[in-house]
Amino acid sequence: GEEIPGDCIRTLITFPVTSAMDKLDKSIEEIIDDEKKTTPSRGRGGGRGRGGRNRRAKEGRVHPYKSSGNNRTGGGRKGPRNLKVGGSSNVKSVAGSIAKTTRESEAPTVLAIGVDAINQAVKAITIARIYLEENNVDLRAQTDFEDLKGFKTTTRLFKASQKPRGPKIDKDDLCVKSGSDHFKVAGAIAARVRDGLSVGIYAKGSEAVSTMVKSVTVARNYLDEDNLDLTYAPTFIEIESTRGEDTISSTYIKLTLLTHQL
Repeated sequence: GEEIPGDCIRTLITFPVTSAMDKLDKSIEEIIDDEKKTTPSRGRGGGRGRGGRNRRAKEGRVHPYKSSGNNRTGGGRKGPRNLKVGGSSNVKSVAGSIAKTTRESEAPTVLAIGVDAINQAVKAITIARIYLEENNVDLRAQTDFEDLKGFKTTTRLFKASQKPRGPKIDKDDLCVKSGSDHFKVAGAIAARVRDGLSVGIYAKGSEAVSTMVKSVTVARNYLDEDNLDLTYAPTFIEIESTRGEDTISSTYIKLTLLTHQL
């Protein structure tokens, strides 16, 4: 998608529009510098190195939400329905399938390969959350990468009975661009979680959204040693930028991150 030049955000409005505020964001680099000044040294992300392997499953983990079955790709024969999403998939149709399956049984698992497919998958999950509002059901998501060097993903969805706080404007939200380093973003996420702070992260466009999702997966790796894990709830937000005398509005995806003890 088209990138807004300069600061990643000028005015941020929740979807539906509820409020606006100017100059909310710091850059990722500024946030990393701030964390280094205030957080005891734990290494770059406070966790594992930059290996391409995905996070390892731990025995006896208890998830706070209703599990949708298998926790890992290639697990037992029985499990939730798998929905495959491609880069050209109709997001509303996929969202409808997610919502229908969730209403009838358990939330499905969403499979996507490539940045375009990941972007469509996250959009579909976001729309499915809207569809499920009338049923008083919400979704949480966890995305695993087969290899952190690539973009082959398995996103497990979990039913939840309560929504997290509505998407709100937060000056500390992280804005991810297509060129952002997912290890740096993950380090900032992990540091904030350890400090007990809320974390929101948002992006626009296939590459940026995929980097954002991968950052959350890496942050989960970093938080393993703290016996903490993350799920996310995606929401659409509108960002307004001023170019000359024109005000341009663009739709971004924001992930509200939720922490739970393992």
